[in-house]
Amino acid sequence: MKTIIVLAAHGAPPTDYPARNIGMLMAMESLEGIVKRFGFLRARQHAIDAEVRNWKRTRENDPYKNGVDALVEQIAAQTHYEVIAGYNEFCNPTIGQAIDQAITNRADKVIVATTMLTRGGAHSEIEIRELVHAAQKRHPSVTIVYAWPFEVERVAKLFAEEIARF
Repeated sequence: MKTIIVLAAHGAPPTDYPARNIGMLMAMESLEGIVKRFGFLRARQHAIDAEVRNWKRTRENDPYKNGVDALVEQIAAQTHYEVIAGYNEFCNPTIGQAIDQAITNRADKVIVATTMLTRGGAHSEIEIRELVHAAQKRHPSVTIVYAWPFEVERVAKLFAEEIARF
C-alpha cells in the first residue's frame, strides 16, 4: 500500500502582490451572499483568486510558502512518505489539487494533516474536512484520512519543548 501525506497549510499572499486586490478578495469573501447573486462579482472573485494563487513565488516574496516547503521536507524525511503541500487560500496547489496529485502519484492511502494546530478555526474544523470528503467522493477506491484534530496534550507538549529551548 502506498501512502502519501498532504500537508494542508493556510497560504499567504506574496508580498509583491497588489494589496488592494487582496482587500477586494477578502471583502468579497465576507459578502459571500451578495457576491453569489451577481455573476460579475463572482467572476471577479475567481479571477483575483486565480491570479494570486498563480503569482510567481520566490523565497523573498513568500516566506510562508518557503517555511511550508521546509516543513514538507522534514516530514518526508521523518516519515519516509512522499509529502505534498496544499493551500487553503492564496497559493497553489489547492488542498483538493494536492489530494488529486497524491492519487495521480498512485497513492492507495492519503493522509491529510494541517499546520493549523488548535480547534475552533473554520479552515481546520470545516473547510479542510469538506475538501477531504469531496475528494473521497471523487476517489472512492482510495482511503483518504483527515488526521485531525490533534490531541491538545501533544500540541501543548510540542510548545512546551520549544519554549524550553528559549
